[in-house]
Amino acid sequence: MEEDWERLGRLRPEEKVRVAIDMTDGCVSVCADGIRQQFPGISEDELLKKLRERLEWAKLNR
Repeated sequence: MEEDWERLGRLRPEEKVRVAIDMTDGCVSVCADGIRQQFPGISEDELLKKLRERLEWAKLNR
């Protein structure tokens, strides 16, 4: 684990941003999949609305 942190620390700033974006995309994807399982047949517009609500809720309840 320490080796991973050291390797992360050696990345160039733009690589760190890419890693952060990839991690964020993964989290959003997992959340969207959970919503799809909870609401089968949900429209894309409704999915995006619920996804925004969940992300906002998580942000407010840290």
